[in-house]
Amino acid sequence: MKTKFSVLFALALFANLGWAMAHALWIETATKGKKGQEQEVKIYYGEYGEGVIEKVDDWYSDVKDFELWVIDPAGNKTLLETEGDEEYFTAYFTPEMDGVYRLQIGHSAKDLGGEYIYQFNTASQVWVGNAKETTVEGPKTDLALVLTSPDKGGLKNPLHFKVLFKGEAKEGVTVAVDGPTGWSKEYVTDVNGEIVVDTPWKGQYIVEAVDTEETSGEHYGSPYEFIWRCATQSIKK
Repeated sequence: MKTKFSVLFALALFANLGWAMAHALWIETATKGKKGQEQEVKIYYGEYGEGVIEKVDDWYSDVKDFELWVIDPAGNKTLLETEGDEEYFTAYFTPEMDGVYRLQIGHSAKDLGGEYIYQFNTASQVWVGNAKETTVEGPKTDLALVLTSPDKGGLKNPLHFKVLFKGEAKEGVTVAVDGPTGWSKEYVTDVNGEIVVDTPWKGQYIVEAVDTEETSGEHYGSPYEFIWRCATQSIKK
C-alpha cells in the first residue's frame, strides 16, 4: 500500500509540476504611448499557446499577489495599483516624458512544486514620443526578456530580443514564440543572449523564455533544490 501511495503521489506531483511550468504571466499593453495620455495595462495568467486564460480565483498559489512596476526613462521605479477582474488585472499609468518605459513583474510563488520554486517574470516596453533608445535601463527581474528592436516603437519584421539573467546576457536559453493562427516556434539564445523572431502575420505574439537553475535553500520555510523561471513579453502587431 505504501509503495502504491508513493507512486501515485509522485505521478500527481509530476503532473502538478508540468502544469505550473506550462503556465505564465503576461502583460498586454500598447508598445507606443503618448506623453500625458493615460495608458491601460492588463495582466493575464494561463497558457497562451493552448488558448487557456485562468480565472483570477484559480491562479496558482499566491501569484495574484504580484507587484506591477513601471520604470520611466530616467530610471525611476513606481508601483502601480492593480484591480482584479474575472480573468485579468488592470492597471493604468500616464507617461510624463519621452523615452522608453518598462512595465515589469517578478514574482516567486509561495508554494513549492516538489523541490522547485516557480518564478514568474513578465515585462513590456512602451516607446513614448521621439524615443531613440531601443531598450530601457533600470531594475530588471531575475530572468528578463528584453525587446531590443525596433527603434521608436515600430514593429517591423523581424523582432530582436535579448535574454538577461541577473543583468547579464545568457546563452542557451530556450525561447518559445506563439503567434496568430496557432503558429509556434522555438529559438535558443546565442552567445549574446539574443534571438531574432520572424513575425510575418498581424496579431498577437507571446514570447516566453524558460530557464531552470539548480540551487538550494529555503523558501517560506520549505527546502528547495531548483528555481524554475519564465519571462514573457506580449507583442501585438
